[in-house]
Order: sequence, then C-alpha cells, then structure tokens
Amino acid sequence: MTIKDRGPNQTDARFRIEGQVQFEEQDGKAEDLGVKVLVADRFGEPLGDADVDREGRFSVALRLAKPTDVQLFIGPGLNAADVRHTSSFSQRYSIKDWVATENGAVIRATPVVPQSLWWPWRPVRICVTGHVRKIDDHEGQVDICPVPFVKIEIFDVDREGCFWPPIRNWWDVLVDRPVVRIPDLLKPRRFPVKPFPVPDPAPDLRLDLGAPGRMASLNPQPLPPRAKSLTSLADIDRHAVNAVPAPVAFEAVQRVGEARLLDTSIASRLDRLTLTSTVAPWLIFPRCFYSRELLCETYTDCDGYFRCCFRWWPIHFRNGRLRFDSRPDIIVRLTQIINGVQTVIYMDPYTSTRWNVTNTHLDLYLDNEDVRCGQGCKPPPTGTPVFFTRIGHDEVYQINQASGLYSDTVLSQMAYGRGLDVFGLFGDALASGAPARYYRLSYKKQGQADSAFKFVDADLNDTRVDKSSYLSTGHKLGPYPVNGTNALYEVRNRTDYYWYNPDWIGYWNTVPVEAGSDTYVLRLEMFDENGVYLDTASGQVDYRDGTVAPPATLPAVADHCDLVITIDNQPAELDLDIPAVLNDCGVIPWHPALVLNFNVSVTQPSNRLYTWALDYTKGVSPTVTSLLPSPAFSNSGALSPVNTTVSGASLLAGLSSTCAFAVKLSAYAHIRNGYGLVYYSEIIIALAIEKCVPCPECGPIAIL
Repeated sequence: MTIKDRGPNQTDARFRIEGQVQFEEQDGKAEDLGVKVLVADRFGEPLGDADVDREGRFSVALRLAKPTDVQLFIGPGLNAADVRHTSSFSQRYSIKDWVATENGAVIRATPVVPQSLWWPWRPVRICVTGHVRKIDDHEGQVDICPVPFVKIEIFDVDREGCFWPPIRNWWDVLVDRPVVRIPDLLKPRRFPVKPFPVPDPAPDLRLDLGAPGRMASLNPQPLPPRAKSLTSLADIDRHAVNAVPAPVAFEAVQRVGEARLLDTSIASRLDRLTLTSTVAPWLIFPRCFYSRELLCETYTDCDGYFRCCFRWWPIHFRNGRLRFDSRPDIIVRLTQIINGVQTVIYMDPYTSTRWNVTNTHLDLYLDNEDVRCGQGCKPPPTGTPVFFTRIGHDEVYQINQASGLYSDTVLSQMAYGRGLDVFGLFGDALASGAPARYYRLSYKKQGQADSAFKFVDADLNDTRVDKSSYLSTGHKLGPYPVNGTNALYEVRNRTDYYWYNPDWIGYWNTVPVEAGSDTYVLRLEMFDENGVYLDTASGQVDYRDGTVAPPATLPAVADHCDLVITIDNQPAELDLDIPAVLNDCGVIPWHPALVLNFNVSVTQPSNRLYTWALDYTKGVSPTVTSLLPSPAFSNSGALSPVNTTVSGASLLAGLSSTCAFAVKLSAYAHIRNGYGLVYYSEIIIALAIEKCVPCPECGPIAIL
C-alpha cells in the first residue's frame, strides 16, 4: 500500500488503532475497571492514549507519519501515560497488521485480557461518612456543637508514620482527648515521658526530621519504601485474586496504622482523637508524605454529618508506580467561608480511623477559634405555632413552672444564673420571610403587673447560608425598632436560607437583672411586618406551651408564651480557719501532741449548694488529696449551710521534717446556665508544719 507521509509528531485520525477489549469471564462493564489504553512505538515512545468505554471499545488516534510497529498497553489508572511502565497486559502489532483505509490506515485489535490479570484491577465502592464537631468554650463550660454547611475534601495519602513518635511522646496526655493541634503535638516535652504500655508498636522509631525549617521546606519528593510498593506481576499475584483480601480473623471494625497494634485498653482511648492543623500535614512533614490524591468532596449537613462515596482501585498508579492499597489512608480538609473570609482546617484521624470492610465513619473534632459551629437542624413545625424549647441545652419542660427550678433524672431544685441562651421555634408559615415577622422577649418578677415587663435587648447575630448560591454571611437579627415598636427581633427566613442556629432566639444576661435570687416570667410575643402585635385573636399566630413534656401535644395558650424561671446570681461564701496556725506566716510548730483541725464554713445565701471539697497538696507534688472521708454533694442542692470541723491528721502522718502544704476549700453553688454549673468559689491557704530533725547525740568529751 502507498500512504503519504506526514510530520513525525502530528496526531492524525487517519492512523488509528481501534477495537474492543475482551475481559476473560467478565460479566460486568469495562468501565467498572477504569481501564486505559496506551499505544507506543517499539522504543516505548507514547503515540496516543484513550479510555476504554463501558462496552470495552476504544479508538486511539496516533502521532504517526506512516504505519510502523506498535505496542498496545492496557491497565488501570487515572493517567494513561503510567500504564506503560508496569502494565499488566501488552500486545505487539507489526507493520503487517495495518489495514489501508480510504484516508489512511487502521489496526483493528481484539485483545483478550486473562482473568488472572484483570481481576485485581476491579474497583471497590468505598464510602466515608463522618461527623464534624467543635469543642467550644461557652462561658467557662465545655460545649460540643456541630459544624454545618462546610466543604469537606477527602484525600488519600501515602506516608510514613511520622506522627507516631510525637503521639507516643505525649500518649498519657492524649488519651481520652477528642482533639489536639499538630503544632502542640510537636512541642518537646519538658518532663520525662511515662513508660508506654506494652505492646509498643514502634518503640525504636526515630525519624530524622531535622530542624523545623527542614520539616516545612521544599525538597524533592522521595520515593516510598520498596517494601510497600508493587513493581511486578509477582507482587500482584502474592496478594491473591481478591481486590480487598480479607485477613484470617477479620474483626467487625479494624483500626489502622500503629493503632491496630496497640493494646485495646489504650487504642480505645485514642479512638476519638483528631489531629488538626491550619497547614497541610504534607507541608509540615514533606519527607514523610510521598503522594496525595483528592478522592471526593462533599458538604456537611445542618447537623455536621457528611457522606462521600467513590470508586477505589486497590491496584492503581501513583506517581508512575503501580501500588496495591486495599483502603485509602485518609486526611480531611475542611473549608468554611463566611463573609468572604476563608478558614481551612486539616483533620487527620490518625489513631481514630476504623474500617468495616470498605466503609469507615470518622468522628472528627476541632477547637479552632475561627471555625463557627451551630445548634443542629431544628426543623420548623408546620403552620403558625410559637413556643419556647430550651435554655441552653436544658429542655424547658425540665423547668418546673410552679417553682421555676430545673430538674432531671439526677438533679433537682436547681436555679439559673449568669447569661442564658434562649431557644424557641416558629412555624414554617411564620418563618417564610414573606411577609416578615418579628418577635420580642421581655421579663418581669413573678407577681408583678404586666406593666413591669422589661425588654431583652442584647444583640443577636447568626450565620446564614443562601440556598441558591451557598454563600455564607453573618446576619444581625435584632433588636430593631419597627414603626415605633422597640426591641424587636427578626424571625429567620428559613425558605431562602439555612441557618447555623435556627432556634436561638435571644441572650438574657441575668446578672444586672438579679443580684440575689427571685422567680421571673420570661415572655415571648409576635409582631407583623409593620410592628403590630399579633395576639391569638388575630388568627396569624398559634401560641403554644413548650413546658409540657413529650409525647403530649403542646396545649394552646392565649396571646403569648410565658416561661417561669428562678434566677440566682449568688456564689457560695467560704471561710476556712486553722486554730493551730500561730502567725500570719502560716507556720505550725510540730510537737508530739499536735492536733491539726480545719474549721470549715460554706454557705449560699439561698441555701443552694451542690458540692464542696477540702483538699491539699504537699510540697511540690501535683497529687491532690481529699481531707473528706467521702465526697460532699447534694443533687438537690441541700448542703448549705456547712459548719464543720475536718481533721488534718493525714498531713501529719509520716512527717519527718518541715514541710509546706496548700489547703484548698472549694464549692459549687446549685446554679446552672443551661450548659453546666456556673458559680465556683475557692480559697487556698498555704501553711507549713515545722518539724526539726533531731540533733545527733553528742559523742564522749575527751579530757586532756
């Protein structure tokens, strides 16, 4: 045949190799294997590549000037150029296999890939689910809140165990912790490390990370250890035919990395730990990470949950190397953008990842101050109902409406104090944004006339997410004057926006309101778009009593919602007297008949005392020892007043020389803010027991 030559580096559809790949004993579609085709000349120079379609067909346009001998490579992978290096299948075609066409020439190929070769190429479907939460400090109380509506990216990384040495170094501090920041983890430890519980998976691991500058420097990416790479068919064959080989005794849930080698008693206490950083871990440890690949991306929902599924090839190419990896090694990147300001957090579940065959659930925690969290979904009820739901985390039906005091299955008769987050719900007909609706919160002492109501007027801001553009912005809800009606708050438009805190309706700072203790009525009222009060007779609002416990239907109430709540802003008052102390320096001379007692007085003006304690520390020892024979607490707060004498004999036991002590009297009032106890009091007294070491006996006096 006679064919006109073309330039040597041009791709021309006139020179093609096309056909259909046959997979021996394959029942499914070829696309499930993610197969690529690469054509090269006799010296391995790539001439063209293409995907194999779901029926196994392919067509590759070649960079040829004229027909020549070619090689056809077939294999899995995202980059067809990688197929050539360690392909599991190849076939040669000579110049005799070319068939002339009207405009050029074509090779029609029907390669048959043996089952023993294509079986390991099969992908598996992997789903990564997770829950992202923030450890937040709420007025001195630890709160755990979901992080909603943020972008989640799942990365697979190849790495060494560079995080294990610092985890091992701080293991006693990290157990039972939900989160630690990587920069804190890498700090040197000033005191000796406690012995690591056996079995120790890597007792002698010493990685040469160099100076901090080298850790984050730019340098050539190293090759992974050969023992962890598959570079030949023999390597593949040793991993059997299954894409995800099952261990001999497969547990329902398997830990990974060093965690799988730990004793269960220690591994289980690291199952919640998340390592976090604002800098990518592969920039912190560039010598430890060989590669990374973005697997999928998704978003958290209103409760902070996410789900991301993808196809995973246990046999795959990465950086030109054929690898076997039954499951990805996951690092999560979180991106939150509010008001155009981007916050990025990398989360590494290094010790907390556990797999159930091809699925894993990641409980991820962070404590970054710049990340905003929310209260969860809180869907609006249907229609026009309005009612209180919570004070902090406390359901309002747990607040006795006769006394205004909180009770649950353990605690009872507990008052409220300090700043209170007030929560409530509005029906979807009131939260549509068209027309606008407003509400007002006010308070008075129980028994006063309605004219005594005063407005709650603290600023209320929330973060909202546009449902069409997914842009997040901060939004002030109030208070606003509307046509002369003061202190109104906007009902959230839940038709057009998602909200971080959809049921948070106000903040009531009770400290300037009540310095002592009294019972108050907190009132919720509705207003229309013109600031006109909406009573029950208007037919536009269905006021309900949220203090009725489920599953009962909330009863209707007239014209407004009221919540009776007792406020107490008085901490416990403490006094500690030590009769044996003879001077202001706190020195107690020791003698054989010494009696050491502590006279304790703990009172709370309203007789609301939850617990008190008397403890001491000796010298520079961090050990805290209680002086009480048993813990002193009352779930009903009925401890006050306390006037008692506590023996300090344990301070004298075994005393062989002068020693210093710190004695602490502490107490919690029986008062909460919806998240926990709020009024803590303590006094600390330093004292020393002076006991001189006996002088040695004098020897005989020599007479000269």
